[in-house]
Amino acid sequence: MNPVQKLFSCFFDPNTLKFPKDFLWGTATAAFQIEGHPDEYSQKLSDWAKWIDEPGKVLPPTGNGDAVKHLEHLDEDIALIQKLGAGAYRFSFNWATIHRGEDDFNEEALLYYKKLIDSLRAKEDSSQRPIKLFATLTHFVLPSWLAEQGGWENPNTACEFNNYTNILLDYFGDDIEDWITINEPNIFLGFGYESGIWPPGKTKDWNGYLKAYQGLLTGHELAYKSIKAFDPKYRVGFSQNMYFFQSLQEAEFEATNQNKYSGNGSDNAQGFVSSDTDIKDADGKRLTRRADLDKVPAVIRNQLHNWSFIESCLEMGCLDFLGVNYYTRFIYKFSTLARDPANSGLLSDLWGGLEKAPKNYKDIFTGKSPKYNSLGWEVFPEGLYRVLTSHKFKQLIGDLPVYITENGYSHIEKDSELDLEDDYRVDFIKNHLKALHKAMKEGLNLKGYFYWSLIDNFEWALGMDPRFGLIHVDQKTYKRTPKKSYYYYSELAKSNSIKLV
Repeated sequence: MNPVQKLFSCFFDPNTLKFPKDFLWGTATAAFQIEGHPDEYSQKLSDWAKWIDEPGKVLPPTGNGDAVKHLEHLDEDIALIQKLGAGAYRFSFNWATIHRGEDDFNEEALLYYKKLIDSLRAKEDSSQRPIKLFATLTHFVLPSWLAEQGGWENPNTACEFNNYTNILLDYFGDDIEDWITINEPNIFLGFGYESGIWPPGKTKDWNGYLKAYQGLLTGHELAYKSIKAFDPKYRVGFSQNMYFFQSLQEAEFEATNQNKYSGNGSDNAQGFVSSDTDIKDADGKRLTRRADLDKVPAVIRNQLHNWSFIESCLEMGCLDFLGVNYYTRFIYKFSTLARDPANSGLLSDLWGGLEKAPKNYKDIFTGKSPKYNSLGWEVFPEGLYRVLTSHKFKQLIGDLPVYITENGYSHIEKDSELDLEDDYRVDFIKNHLKALHKAMKEGLNLKGYFYWSLIDNFEWALGMDPRFGLIHVDQKTYKRTPKKSYYYYSELAKSNSIKLV
């Protein structure tokens, strides 16, 4: 190292990526996925408490409504949050246990959240640093009494959601400044009304889908206005699941051209054909599939899933920040006989089948060929970067604050000792943060990152086996043990940086 390089290294370490001083590091959880509220399951207070008992709806082990017994282990879990050293925590209120009927709000359920909030805000312990809270009003689960009346398809649900919001403001409005109204409305709609693998379990019900979309949008706007009326300085947004959607044609082109982006995915390979086709003529003769049509399902899914709800909220003027939940890339091939991506027993109404990434595709942040987690989701940090720096995202979001409100790695591991040595999760976090850092350098107004999840949890229709947590939970004893990734994340949160080597 020459003298100039040595001097420069005092101010800049090329092996370290620093984040802005006010950048928020956090973890995320959701009520039904961790709490194990005894009333909720025994009294069937929510749609999911009922859904668990429906044969074939949830893969075993289901946890029988116990999840990871967060309520019983509250003090221990709070201590683990504090020890982690991240400055923020995203949690969700449990609408079903709090709001048990019209004008019936359960005091005991509210007091549990008071203990959680007071502890994390360090109200009674000056030795602890206060943790900034991001509160989600609803994370998929509906109170049973509202679900039975039609759920989000019934306009009254949006009104009751607003009543519930105002009760939370009465109790906790002075302690929480950042609010997420609804988690992933697009996932709720897709799984509940297209594939039918979640409550209310309707398949290809586009009429119900649109009614519920209206209900969710109305509920978001009403809650937004109530929170802003309580304090105009408070920030209100929602969390949107966002995939990187790509046509098979584009992915194949990029893989064979050293990942040179092909723009709109059609300019470089018009007329390319494949022998693999699902289209036949009236005589049953196989027709040649035009690969440039792969754009059709990719574009439609992209608009329907990624952008629609965001555009609606922006047009109504009720979005102070956007929460982005990112996990993977979806590659589509045009097919009129495609199966539903989440329910293989259904033909899809949208003409596209999911495809694996080309084996020779190299992610620009990992430098490696495609890898997949235990759920079969491709680990693709490049997709996060490309969503957040896309023309569409820049056009819509501009300088609006953005938070990554979920980003996580699932692993199924029966051996507890092996699960604790989770280098794959460490790599996942590091590479996605590299992608985010690059996006920020290019103008993204990113304010924080919340890893999903703080702790192993109930993963909806997939049951208890998938493990996303930084903290391992033994499913028999409920013993908590921090994983290697917990200590890694703690270090980067405290240093506000990531080491590249």
